[in-house]
Amino acid sequence: MSKLQVKPENHKIFVFHKVFEFASAKQQAEKKKLNAFGLFAKFNPLKRPTDETVLLKNQVLRYEPFWFISSRRNLDYTCAVTYAIPVHNPHVTAVEIKDTEASVYPVIRQQDKAKIDVQVIEQCHRSIEFSQYFDGLKRDMKQSIWSEYIKKFQHEDVQQVNLDNVVQPQLTVDALTSMVRAELQNQVINATSIEHDLEEISALYLYFRPVYAFEYHWSSADKIGVIEVDGLTGEIIENGHWFKETFEGTFTRDNLVELSAELASTVVPGAGTVLKIASKVIS
Repeated sequence: MSKLQVKPENHKIFVFHKVFEFASAKQQAEKKKLNAFGLFAKFNPLKRPTDETVLLKNQVLRYEPFWFISSRRNLDYTCAVTYAIPVHNPHVTAVEIKDTEASVYPVIRQQDKAKIDVQVIEQCHRSIEFSQYFDGLKRDMKQSIWSEYIKKFQHEDVQQVNLDNVVQPQLTVDALTSMVRAELQNQVINATSIEHDLEEISALYLYFRPVYAFEYHWSSADKIGVIEVDGLTGEIIENGHWFKETFEGTFTRDNLVELSAELASTVVPGAGTVLKIASKVIS
């Protein structure tokens, strides 16, 4: 069974600085507000939203989470195998290897080829690495989106996030840990015996990026639609969401460490594997 150990120094929180201001984002949302209720409503000839019937109900600048996790599995193991060693001298009938229990090995000949079979124990070391970004709200997002944010836009390492409307991650501690361990454990290890098996999550970074959300009410149909505007790229999402689960008060790096420590006291299934947690995800 595995024990979880926490490395607090590898927990980090980053906050992106917004590029677009509220007024600019709102102007873009107003241009697209009639598209907030889906294609069917937009192209319905009998009843469609209009500028007069679609009015702004709520607006917010929120900070959405995504994660970066880097992990490694280090194994020391042995493997009992047979080495087939070619013999080139056509006159050899046996080969003697000094300092071995079975010192004489008969030569096996097949047509014009000859060999000896030697039983050996291989001492092996293998390192398996896995790293990936995860959307904190469990949406199907391309990996390149997150890496491009980090490359292009200013963000800072912070000890606490005391902004308004910081959205709580929906990706739980158990879910993320299970996904990462599955990736590390999914590799086939051809071993006779495993001497050391160490899984280490060496980095877990939590990022918060700014997103503007504008909630519109279509009065004649009594429907609600949301337009989102990315606070970094200005990209518009017409079929947006209004996330209500936000942190109450300040969220700190210590909070993240504490949540990881709670998980460290649990037992994780594994064939003698020590899971050395450098960091974990928020529940």
